[in-house]
Amino acid sequence: MPQKCQTCSKAFKLITQELAFYKRMGLPLPTNCPDCRHQRRLSLRNERQFYKYLCAKCGQSMVTTVNPDKGMIVYCLKCYEEFRSQVDLTKVV
Repeated sequence: MPQKCQTCSKAFKLITQELAFYKRMGLPLPTNCPDCRHQRRLSLRNERQFYKYLCAKCGQSMVTTVNPDKGMIVYCLKCYEEFRSQVDLTKVV
């Protein structure tokens, strides 16, 4: 089934399996080609930024992708490994 991309005007086809998937999931047929859909998904991703953070246990300075404004507890690798060794994973739901 030939389609024309609304973004770049490039022709693209939907194979039978794709049509069946969209019908089964109750989704509308795509109006953009796979390349433009991929570019759109990439544009929605967060940029990777690095932040200086202090370990919540030992206070060692480190670099992480966790934004300090979120107020999350972050451990350095050594403290995290120590923490994990003390957690009983069989009780974690």
